[in-house]
Amino acid sequence: MSTSIKVNELKYNIDRDALSRIYDFFTIETSEKYIKQGSYILDASALCNDVKSIKFETGKKVLFMMKKDSENREKIKTLFKEISDGDNYFFQQTKINEIADYLLIQLLLNALGSYESDFLKFNNLTGHLYCFHPNWIKRGKEKKDSVIWKVPCLEIAVTKDLYIKLLVRTFTSSRLRNKITFKKRKYEEYPKYVFAANNTLCRRLKDDNTDCFIMRQVDGVKSEITFLNIQSKEKFDQSKMGVLNNVIQYFNEKYQGMCNIGFEEKQVEHRLDYSKAMQNENIKRIREILSQKEIHIVDMVGDNYSPEFCKDIKKLLSEKYDVEATIGKRINKDGLNILVIHNAEYYEDAEDPHDKVYEGTAIQHVTLEDFAENSDFAISTIVHEIIIKEDLKDNKISLFDWSQTGIEEPVSFGVEARINEVNRYFFMKVASNGSFEIKEQEFTIFEYNEYIELCNIFESANTSLEIVKGVIRYEDGSIAIIKDTGLFTIPEIDSINELLECGDNKLRGKERREELLSSCLDIKSYREKNADYYFVGTIGEGMRPGIQRASVVRKIEGIDDSNIGFDKLISLMNVSFVINGQLTVIPFPFKYLREYIAKMSN
Repeated sequence: MSTSIKVNELKYNIDRDALSRIYDFFTIETSEKYIKQGSYILDASALCNDVKSIKFETGKKVLFMMKKDSENREKIKTLFKEISDGDNYFFQQTKINEIADYLLIQLLLNALGSYESDFLKFNNLTGHLYCFHPNWIKRGKEKKDSVIWKVPCLEIAVTKDLYIKLLVRTFTSSRLRNKITFKKRKYEEYPKYVFAANNTLCRRLKDDNTDCFIMRQVDGVKSEITFLNIQSKEKFDQSKMGVLNNVIQYFNEKYQGMCNIGFEEKQVEHRLDYSKAMQNENIKRIREILSQKEIHIVDMVGDNYSPEFCKDIKKLLSEKYDVEATIGKRINKDGLNILVIHNAEYYEDAEDPHDKVYEGTAIQHVTLEDFAENSDFAISTIVHEIIIKEDLKDNKISLFDWSQTGIEEPVSFGVEARINEVNRYFFMKVASNGSFEIKEQEFTIFEYNEYIELCNIFESANTSLEIVKGVIRYEDGSIAIIKDTGLFTIPEIDSINELLECGDNKLRGKERREELLSSCLDIKSYREKNADYYFVGTIGEGMRPGIQRASVVRKIEGIDDSNIGFDKLISLMNVSFVINGQLTVIPFPFKYLREYIAKMSN
């Protein structure tokens, strides 16, 4: 069994003397509020062949890395003569020892912009490293349509904490500008790029009238790149982890003897695997709940197709949970109601049944147009959601046996919600028998109790720019805070790449999963600096070849050396009814809080 996991925290070595023998570094700063022509500087004719990379340290200051040359100063002076506000800039040569590690590594990464292979291209546009794959490009739907509409890419960035960030960016054709809402910045103010023959983007020249691209996304659409796919070498190379592996390999080859980067390993202290037996136990528990409540399917569409759709829902409920639902036209106030309706788009110019509130009755909407292709998962999601709504009505958790946690005293869960531009605080107090109460606490100086104490934590976190996902307070006064860290786990991408290159595609057996994908599976934790760090990955048993999203690492820390009871909290994430087919990333009572807030916000 694997005892360690890798995270996106960089492990690195830098030989600054070796780098300084190859490169010169300059800092350029403006006396204005920001560098107005930042996107032009890299493409200026005087420097385009000499500047290896740039990195904006702030909006007013940019670092240049250039191939070592005694004439570099004169070349930068020439640059200033080419730009309209050149008199507002001043520059100085910067000693490499004055450059922070994260900035230096980013400069070196950005300098990979000249790299290209048969399938992967790098670009260093305006101080960022963008990676492109031809298969990500979005063209017209017709086979003969060669028009490129969107160019998704993956940005590789280094944070001040020396974490690698993978950011999906999209360059969209100017032909789609009418589908983009421009508010803070006008279309004319965006840097324009053209698509080159080598499947990369370059800055559009001022006199070029070619169709261009800007880095914006069409309204309501989000580009996605799969985190990991081990089905084949080709699929792997198109995933985020395949791209990252290529970047790391090329980086270490290019800067051999000068700089080397890899990823830190953390020693696993706790692990909790989600088993098939637990999944079956969950289904058994749901069947018991449903046997005591009538499930009623309400046809609110009433067209030629909807009666058959309702029958399909009824059949799925019978096959999975062994319950017989009823079908009708009216709400059953004493039952669990599944309302069949159209999606929101259908009701744009009419009364939307999504917005109707049924006090004291559990309601779950199902839309004809959007019912998931995977009907087994879809029906599970519907059932889970409606039972949670019934639990909120009854103030009692039924989906989970609370006694399994070992928490014998009441415990409170708190979240912050921003509603109508106002921060509001909601708390759910769960008793040892699973009953609970939810109430809102206003932040006021006129009273002080356990809830005000929790509100103060949110206020403090907002001040220090930390992202708090929730707080937990035990009856003895101990308080635990769940925070985002900026970390995510990294599978053994170098080994996966080597095996796939050799034609070994059988990477999904139990032993292989543990060897190569331990950092992405089930629930694992490690302890560091008096805090517990954990991630919730994909359920390992029966895992598919692809993992859509990264496993985010979160931190649970106690206030004033509080006992955070991590071993008890972890069981609250070993459930799959919050995100159907996947484990929940924070204790599931927060799901109840979100549902409560969503209902009262309508």
